Amino acid sequence: MNQVSLQSGTAPKVLLGEMLCARGLVSSEDVEKALKIQSSVGGRLGTLLVRIGAVSEDQLLQVLAEQLQIVYLRNSNELPDNLLVFQFMSQSPIKLDWFIDHSVLLWQRDEELCCLARDMQDHGLTEILNYFYPQQAVTFYIAANHQLDKLLEFVRRERAIEQLFSPGNAKQLREMAEEAPVIELVNNILAQAVDVSASDIHVEPGEENFTVRLRVDGVLHTRLTQPSERFAAVASRIKLISGIDIAERRLPQDGRITTRISGQELDIRVSTVPCVHGESIVLRLLPKDRDELALVNLGMEEDHLKMFRSWLQSNNGIVLVTGPTGSGKSTTLYSALDDSNDGINKILTVEDPVEYQIPGITQIQAHSEIGYTFARALRAILRQDPDVIMIGEIRDLETAEIAVQSALTGHLVLSTVHTNDAVSSFTRLVDMGIEPFLVAAPMRGVQAQRLVRKVCSHCSEAAPVPESVRVELSKLPAGLTGNSWRTAKGCTVCHNSGFSGRMGIYELVPMSTELQDMIVAGATLNEIKALVQAQGHRTLYQDGLIKASRGETTLEEVTRLTLSE
Repeated sequence: MNQVSLQSGTAPKVLLGEMLCARGLVSSEDVEKALKIQSSVGGRLGTLLVRIGAVSEDQLLQVLAEQLQIVYLRNSNELPDNLLVFQFMSQSPIKLDWFIDHSVLLWQRDEELCCLARDMQDHGLTEILNYFYPQQAVTFYIAANHQLDKLLEFVRRERAIEQLFSPGNAKQLREMAEEAPVIELVNNILAQAVDVSASDIHVEPGEENFTVRLRVDGVLHTRLTQPSERFAAVASRIKLISGIDIAERRLPQDGRITTRISGQELDIRVSTVPCVHGESIVLRLLPKDRDELALVNLGMEEDHLKMFRSWLQSNNGIVLVTGPTGSGKSTTLYSALDDSNDGINKILTVEDPVEYQIPGITQIQAHSEIGYTFARALRAILRQDPDVIMIGEIRDLETAEIAVQSALTGHLVLSTVHTNDAVSSFTRLVDMGIEPFLVAAPMRGVQAQRLVRKVCSHCSEAAPVPESVRVELSKLPAGLTGNSWRTAKGCTVCHNSGFSGRMGIYELVPMSTELQDMIVAGATLNEIKALVQAQGHRTLYQDGLIKASRGETTLEEVTRLTLSE
């Protein structure tokens, strides 16, 4: 006899609400409330009781299993093997898409047909199984939603892989197999990137070839060129290990890989964007070794380090870090958080995405695609009683307003904005719509920065310096400057680039009474710059000259990055 008959439409003798009340798991008022919601919006009573917080999912499923006389797969080790489920469903006369669309899993165990579904009382489920398996007994199970979702996600991925390696792609697979396995190719790319201390891997498809380029010390270098026929397999491998839907090629996606390569623990942030010849894929390599996440390792001069730390010790206010993309702003903020993480303060961050995970700090990932924006997350975390708040970026008026209000109500706010120099951040906030007095009042200081390449110590050569540069250097504190100017040459150690590693150059502008008055009065950017210069604060160019004079970088590198100076 077919065991799906319990789903044929006759209601259980004892109602679910009555069973839950009898066990003291819910009150009659909870059931009445859920029934009213059910009458207006529909849905299963048990699901509604969980949603209103009347009962936990685990308690509900235990009672539901008893009511329907089916087995509750409560532990992970009781669940079926995910590969076994996929193989059975892919060979089933029922289309795999139907299983996925209806959140149903089916597998064979001995002579028994087993079924796990989101809605065990769906009459359509009974009819489908009766039609395609008329002579076979079916045993039903229930499991927690997260367990079911995990199995369904595996089925989706396996289906996508099967489609990729379908006969339509046989030519690409044969060519790839003749050259090297795709897994080995991707692992080799990752290993090369780690060996040369690359910060990013760019996989860029073209009409006939795809190119792999590595960003080393801020500069892209072409590392590998392969036939375009192999791109789909390489892209799918990267997407698979980063948890991205490999069947989706029309929309941008983001993923993450945690792995160990060449003895180094890494978090890898993956971004895919559709383009003309496929998908552009960028992997950001984020070493888990946090030695670099220390303010003393960022290249700040002693006076700058002392000033920046004094801002971080404030009980309230705003500290901004500014600069273009790739100038090290995130690393500076993470280092500031690590420096402030004394176990006394409550520190919360809102980021998109979370790049480094720091123990002892609550880090929140924004998801703008589902409406969980910076502003919405900030409103929520203000109720979490934070002392220090880090906002990944102030990019709109709403976020800026909440940041200002947070600073004015006793919180220290750290964030970034995209401007070319420190004082431009004041006018940037005003341009967003913040009143000038609200920009000036909570601000503790602004730091602008760039990353300059450090000259290779193995092949650099002594270099002459123009007299005009010496004149500029004479205006700076004598204790900071040197007389060891170098020029880059190139050798095997630095891969003939002349440089190895990067360091920061900085411009720090503390808020003063005079500066506040100028901002409130609506002074122009040039007027504010003139005041800052008169107060003796170094520009990015001047800070770069200090590093170049000590032979840490070259004059050409400083000039390249501070051309506007």
